[in-house]
Amino acid sequence: MPKFTKRTLIFLLLFCALTLLNALPPAFTAKGNPKLYKELHSLALNNLKKLDRSHQSQYRRMLKNNNDVLMAYLLAYESDGALQIANPDDVMSNYLQVRTLLNTHGTSLEPEFYLSYVAHQTVTEERIEPYRDALLKDGLQEILDGSEDEMEIYRKLCQWCVGRLQFQPTSGRDQSPMDIVFKSQYGRCEEMQILFVAAARTVGLPARPASTPWWPHQDNNHAWAEVWLDGAWHYTGDMDAAYHPDQTWFSGMIDKTVLILANGSLPAENDEVLRSGRYDCTINSIRNYAGERTRNLKIQTLNAEGNPLADTSVGILVYNWGTLRPLIYVKTDSAGKYTLSVGRGAFYLSAFKDGKSALELVPSSEDEDLYCQLSLSEKPLADRNDMLFYPSNPFEWKQAPASWDEGVKVQKDYWAAIDRSYADRFGFGAAPKQERFIIAARGNHSQAQEFLRRHPNADENFLSDVVNDEKFDSKFLWQANADQIEALYFEWFKYNDEDEEEFWDYYYSDMLTIINPSVFYEELPQVNNFQNGKPSIYPPAFYQKGKTVIQRLDKAARWMKKNYKINAAKALDGLLPLDIAVRQKYLSPVQYRMMATNLARANAIPAGFSRRPNLLNVRFDDDYYGYYDLMKCAPEVDPEDKQAFCTLRVLTSDEDGAPLSLSYLMNLELIVFQDGAFYWPEGDPMQDEGNGVYTFRAPKGEYYLQAGYRVSDSQTAFQMRRVDLSEADSLQVEIVLREYPRGWSDGVYYELPELLDDLDIEGYSIFLIGNHDQENSVRLAEKLRSLGRKFLWVGHEPAAQSIANYVVSPTWKEWVKEDQRNRVRTITLVRWEDGKWIGSYEGLWDKLPD
Repeated sequence: MPKFTKRTLIFLLLFCALTLLNALPPAFTAKGNPKLYKELHSLALNNLKKLDRSHQSQYRRMLKNNNDVLMAYLLAYESDGALQIANPDDVMSNYLQVRTLLNTHGTSLEPEFYLSYVAHQTVTEERIEPYRDALLKDGLQEILDGSEDEMEIYRKLCQWCVGRLQFQPTSGRDQSPMDIVFKSQYGRCEEMQILFVAAARTVGLPARPASTPWWPHQDNNHAWAEVWLDGAWHYTGDMDAAYHPDQTWFSGMIDKTVLILANGSLPAENDEVLRSGRYDCTINSIRNYAGERTRNLKIQTLNAEGNPLADTSVGILVYNWGTLRPLIYVKTDSAGKYTLSVGRGAFYLSAFKDGKSALELVPSSEDEDLYCQLSLSEKPLADRNDMLFYPSNPFEWKQAPASWDEGVKVQKDYWAAIDRSYADRFGFGAAPKQERFIIAARGNHSQAQEFLRRHPNADENFLSDVVNDEKFDSKFLWQANADQIEALYFEWFKYNDEDEEEFWDYYYSDMLTIINPSVFYEELPQVNNFQNGKPSIYPPAFYQKGKTVIQRLDKAARWMKKNYKINAAKALDGLLPLDIAVRQKYLSPVQYRMMATNLARANAIPAGFSRRPNLLNVRFDDDYYGYYDLMKCAPEVDPEDKQAFCTLRVLTSDEDGAPLSLSYLMNLELIVFQDGAFYWPEGDPMQDEGNGVYTFRAPKGEYYLQAGYRVSDSQTAFQMRRVDLSEADSLQVEIVLREYPRGWSDGVYYELPELLDDLDIEGYSIFLIGNHDQENSVRLAEKLRSLGRKFLWVGHEPAAQSIANYVVSPTWKEWVKEDQRNRVRTITLVRWEDGKWIGSYEGLWDKLPD
């Protein structure tokens, strides 16, 4: 038996101790969990195959040197696109932090659950960064070490988030946790979600993103976080009011919802998985919110003969922002069946397969079990005229203790101090626009300063444009490096050169669209090359010659078809920034349209990303906005062919037949139906012709006219009518808007004061417009008299007997002659004594405006 010296024994003991400290729990090792390790390791190796050689080599080395379940998972379940964008060192940093967390604190959770909701690096579409180490140093380590239980960690974590982010609506491109904490300190709801989930995972609290892609009862969407506490999922919203989980501003509106979607990667057996992808799955979380009020929906898809139709795509659609929008698409089984949980709000099911489709309403109800049969056919969708209802649910708000509010105030003061520091630190007497430019970059000020060092005399108009968040994305300065800012500057300068004055005038309104480096929600592209010493995000091959938009587009589209192939199976996954996309051979359909948008902008073409397959949204030379077909390398419709278009004239009326001038409450849209989804067609925007008449100019074809409005927060009206514009040059339709919400307008519609032309209105501030024999007009006249208010009653024809203060308006008479619907209108106009209009009301009002 060998003899050991005292020093050797000490060394061996220290080595063993360090080995134990660095050893993962058995469930996360290859030896302790061989089945899971083998599965994840194989997925990880396959996930690296499409990456470039450098990234492949580094990730393979990491996988070899750390042959455990944790590393295999991190490389298997981040998309290959995200791994290509990332610095492998950042992935390694996150791996080490999770490993340390496991070694120090252990876990009683199943390894698959821990990997999905603690170890997972990204939350949504943000890039991978080494945020765990950075956030621990910024206060999370203190929270982790100083808390006795998970509820204390959760509450301290919520307050910590209050001090790092203030809500502000921003663009759809996601900031990373480090962007939020160290650069912007601002974010929309999804970025609040990103920060909380990332921070929770950093300290070992399982968390996942949740959302409603579209609210059913109001025009918006929302994203938030779910956190695992006491063995169950709980939701949390505004961090300053998060003391009690499952309590936020929408808690009383749970029953209005249809689905609440959460994201995971390795789902549990009891999860209701609606969609499974290569890297993630969408979990229906509605039962965690609605509980026993959740409904069970059974769907059956049938063909025209009434036989089960297998493998049919079914969209769960809700009305939002003018049309029916999908929450998610699911697919029926071999018997044409699908079952899912839904909330109590009303929604639609849209089924489609092989050119056949169906659309059915699922109304609001308290029924526990629902059944919906969808019979698909090649016929157009049936017209609809529905009232959709969204019930509220009881909810009692619980107050937080005073100590919580005090802690929140401390964190808000902390945020405010950081915010002030930017102005205080950089108020150094520089030119005002340069100073504002640096301050607007917030925590990314060093990159803004470096740009100004390179361009000390940068055009002040550029500096003004970039900091104007009504014109340009404010996130750009928070995220861009100096090279990216400089590349943007040179692009901007192309359209502001005095030698290009004619070109500049033409593109003025679209210039900021053309130079915007971000197309969809992808990361900002890195500088791709230097042209004559000037950085650019575009490769030289992007630039095509041509005098007109169509000439340049045709050449660009043909060049792109020659150099890139659409094949989602062979493409990297995700939203690729341009510098990554241009190096690929294969692109997904979305990536292809994104690059086509960049390609168009590189050639001075105002273009936007289109959600419609194969199409690019473009402004053509004659100020016409339309679609360009990337597969045909031609405009979808020739904008010069006037015979290719039809004008649709829409008359809107209430139940009494009176014309309705639409307010902000109302959406009237002409829509294309394609593969089970609704899209906007190309063509001129809707034109308001006045007096409840609206016109659309669109390419000839078949459309659906959709009208929707919120009667209240619990009731929405939705109509859909098929309109065939295939043959005619013009068509007129009339729609009746039931229970259209009334209210006093802010100011008066520009046409209405014309009714008072040629009348003596001196001394009057209230005008009742409506004929002497119109019932609503008579009622309001009596009401005004009972209130003792002086008013002028304006009709379109004289009364048989004299009526006090009743006069006939020649203009009103002409309006009635032109459109008989005006006969039944009743409009009240109110103005100040100085003649400035206060507002108008069409119909019966309860009280006059203050």
